[in-house]
Amino acid sequence: MKKITALLLSIVMMLAFATSAQAEAKPVSVWFNNEEIPFGNQAPIIEKGTTLVPVRAFLEKLGFEIGWDDEHKVVTASKNSLSIVMQINNTTALVNDEEHTLTVAPKIVNKNTLVPLRFIAETAGYEVSWDQELRLAAIVEKEASRGFLWKVEQNGNTVYLLGSIHVANEAMYPLRAEIEDAFAQADHLAVEVDITKGGDPEIQQFVEKIATYQDGTTLPDHISKETYELLGEVLTEMGLPANALDHVKVWNVSNSLSYLKMANAEFDAGLGIDLYFMTRALESGLPILELETYQSQLEMFDGFSKELQESLLVGTLQSFSEESEEASGVDMLSQMWVTGDEKLLTAMTEDVAQVPEYYKAMIEDRNIAMVDKIQGYLNSKEPTTYFVVVGALHMVGKHGIVTLLQEQGLTVEQQ
Repeated sequence: MKKITALLLSIVMMLAFATSAQAEAKPVSVWFNNEEIPFGNQAPIIEKGTTLVPVRAFLEKLGFEIGWDDEHKVVTASKNSLSIVMQINNTTALVNDEEHTLTVAPKIVNKNTLVPLRFIAETAGYEVSWDQELRLAAIVEKEASRGFLWKVEQNGNTVYLLGSIHVANEAMYPLRAEIEDAFAQADHLAVEVDITKGGDPEIQQFVEKIATYQDGTTLPDHISKETYELLGEVLTEMGLPANALDHVKVWNVSNSLSYLKMANAEFDAGLGIDLYFMTRALESGLPILELETYQSQLEMFDGFSKELQESLLVGTLQSFSEESEEASGVDMLSQMWVTGDEKLLTAMTEDVAQVPEYYKAMIEDRNIAMVDKIQGYLNSKEPTTYFVVVGALHMVGKHGIVTLLQEQGLTVEQQ
């Protein structure tokens, strides 16, 4: 019976081919935020399952600025920090100078330049859906992440405070307009550490010296036999020798494995809110200031007690074997940031306080030093606007940056 059914289906498909072809002749329509985009005399077309649309009407509707190089037949589209470059009959496109392969190349039809709809829309952060029956492509804006933003003013100076997450995923973008507008007003960007300088030889030498054992000892000399065996099991499962990290200090092993676990969960420091704005600043020439340094941060980790370092490592190792349908810590952080859940942010800060040594070093002491820097910005002689980006956990709670500034008599307004 199954063979008969399959045969009948094939016959039906063959018989229906002519009518299907006629159905394909129905014009494609494109809607953006519940409004149809008019394309004039040249309707969108479909080629190899890819919808191609007239470039100018489409990009202008999405808020892009458009450029055209007639000699090389190159289209450029720019919006905020996003740049897209496409060439007629070329399946390689550039997105912020990074190469991407197109399923179908842009082409010229009836003197109209047509470009791939889905590639452009999704690259710009929109969501695309397709209704085959109606031959309708619908484009909607993703809901912008709220994040945590405050504003404080003094002596004609303005400081915007953005509580960030150092690792992120695509779901955390785009950011809401208030955050982007605050950054656009800034004369300076201030971050915890300018990680774009991480490749400097001087910093590399310092990292190598402080993060690895230089006294002839190795990792097994600094942690229990049980912890070392657990580490060996995790490394072996990753396809590495059990002793691969013997030269690395305990705190650095813990940090490295934590970042690896987050990367496996599709969270990336390259997508972090901090790096997003640092990249924007480098592109526009906006000066980048540091509230701390590589040296001060790594010295803090290196100064943790032996007991705290091993405790952090054990927690990281155990997380590799935990199988739970509940959101991981970084998932919670991400969702909290997207929704701007300040109650959850405060609760997380209070959880950190349950480990006094860790809390004092990571939060309390660092916040005091960062507030001193921020107070200096507020006392600038010339009216200046600063956009300060630090980890969200630094912002709220008893020793939070917002609280400390308020205790100095400043009005800190949430944006």
